[in-house]
Amino acid sequence: MRYFRSLLSFFFLLSILSSTVHTQNDSDIRLIIRGDDFGMTQGSLEAIEKSFNNGSLSCSGIQTCAPWFEAAAEMCAKNPGWCIGVHLTIVGEWQGYRWRPVLPWDKVSSIVDEDGYLYTSPDELNAHNPKIEEVEDELRAQIDLALKRGIEVSYIDNHYGAVSKIPGGRELMERLGRDYNVPVSGFNGEKNMSISKVKLGTKIAHTVELLSGLEPGLYCWVCHPGIDSPEHEVLIHTNPVSIYTDGTVGKHRAEITEVVTSIELKSIIMKRGIKLTNYREMHDELTGQ
Repeated sequence: MRYFRSLLSFFFLLSILSSTVHTQNDSDIRLIIRGDDFGMTQGSLEAIEKSFNNGSLSCSGIQTCAPWFEAAAEMCAKNPGWCIGVHLTIVGEWQGYRWRPVLPWDKVSSIVDEDGYLYTSPDELNAHNPKIEEVEDELRAQIDLALKRGIEVSYIDNHYGAVSKIPGGRELMERLGRDYNVPVSGFNGEKNMSISKVKLGTKIAHTVELLSGLEPGLYCWVCHPGIDSPEHEVLIHTNPVSIYTDGTVGKHRAEITEVVTSIELKSIIMKRGIKLTNYREMHDELTGQ
C-alpha cells in the first residue's frame, strides 16, 4: 500500500510538471485550490504546510492582521515555491476571537468598533458606513506588511468577501490588483467551488464527485485547511446560520486537510487530466514572463 501511494504521488507530481509546459486551450479543466486563513491560528500553519508539501494545494492567502501572521511569514520565507496571496481582512467573524486592523485603529475608525476591533460581518460593517479611503489605507497596509516580511505576493483576495460587499469595494480590489500588479482571486472568470458546508465524513466523496463532473474551464476551490486541536475546537461563528451542527470547526477543517492531501483527490485529478494552476502562473501567463 505504501509503495502504491508513493508511485501514485510520483505520477501525480509528474503530471503537474508536464502540465505547466503546455499552453492552455479551451478544452482544459484548470483548477486552483486556494487555502484561506493562513496565519489565523497556530493550527493553520501546520495544515497549510502539510497541504502544500504533501497535498494538492495551489496557493494560500495569508492574514496579516491575524495573531500567527509572523510565524506564517517565516514559513513562506522557507518555502519560496509556495504561491502566497494576501487574504485582505476587514471583518472578524469569530465569537471571542477578535482582530484589530494593521494600521492604528484611530486612523481607520470607520471600520472598527469603539474598542478598535474589526466588525463581525459585512452587514455590521456596512451599517457603520465605512469610508472607502480608510478601507483602502488598511488594505494597502496589509499588503505592504506582507511585502515588508519578504513575501512574494502573487495575488490578493478578500476574507468573507467583505471588501466586495461595501460600496466601491469591487473597484477598490481591481485598483489594488493593478497597483500591485497581481491578479485578484475571483475576478478572472473563475468558477467558484466549495465543500465547507458538506457533512463530516463525506467531504472526500463529495470532492471526487464534484471534480468528476467538471466541464472545461477555470475553477477556484476555496478551502480552509486546519487541524483538530483545542484552538480550533473553541471557534464559534458569530452568525448562527454559519455554526456547524454536525461537529466543530476543528473537525471540519481537519477533514478539509485530509481531502487536500488525499490519494482520492490526486487520483481524480490524474484521471480527469485536470491541470492544477495558481495565480503566480496566471500572472506569468498574462505578463509573458
